[in-house]
Amino acid sequence: MKFWKGFIIFWILYLLFFAIGLPLILHYAGDHHKNDYEMIHTSASEAFVLLGVGTALWFIVFIYYIKLFLINPLSKKNGFIRLLEPGKKRKGTVLEEFEFMDLKPHQRRFEVGNTTGIVPNREPKPPYIDIDGHVVKSNAKTIVLTVIGLLLLIALAAGILVYSYINENHGYGWRYLYFWHPYIMIPGSFIFYLGFLFGITNTVFSKYLSKS
Repeated sequence: MKFWKGFIIFWILYLLFFAIGLPLILHYAGDHHKNDYEMIHTSASEAFVLLGVGTALWFIVFIYYIKLFLINPLSKKNGFIRLLEPGKKRKGTVLEEFEFMDLKPHQRRFEVGNTTGIVPNREPKPPYIDIDGHVVKSNAKTIVLTVIGLLLLIALAAGILVYSYINENHGYGWRYLYFWHPYIMIPGSFIFYLGFLFGITNTVFSKYLSKS
């Protein structure tokens, strides 16, 4: 598990630099702005197409983020609870890590490979469950941080669009946009790295670890 945590941290830092930092550095430090001549010869339809492409890419990133970090974990936990009969204790082996608040973390009862008893809570308050007689609950901190991350992502998209419009349009509207502009490049990079590179790397490592 330490390997995967390090792997995830590496990819987070990788994404932050190459998907966000690098496009901003290339655009602003490299002074890759359209001049007035280029904007005059850019049609309004081309400008709106680029604006639409960038906005669509950002929405894809938002949807992917919500599905990956909010919907999937909650669905997994809710499905896990529904598999158990209310009030009936069962034994199970911990196969993967779950985010919850353990009242006795020093005992390391819920590490992968350990066997523990699970009893669903009789009160209809998912995702609360009872494990070996000790109440645990979903880690609200993780959910809050995930929501904050989503809000920061939305703020990043809106901030880039508003800032660049104020400082780069020179009275020509959206004609300052071009294909490699950060408003388009950043979400495109997210989609490329997460969907292509991370997907391939994750598949390769999963097959390698399953054989070892």
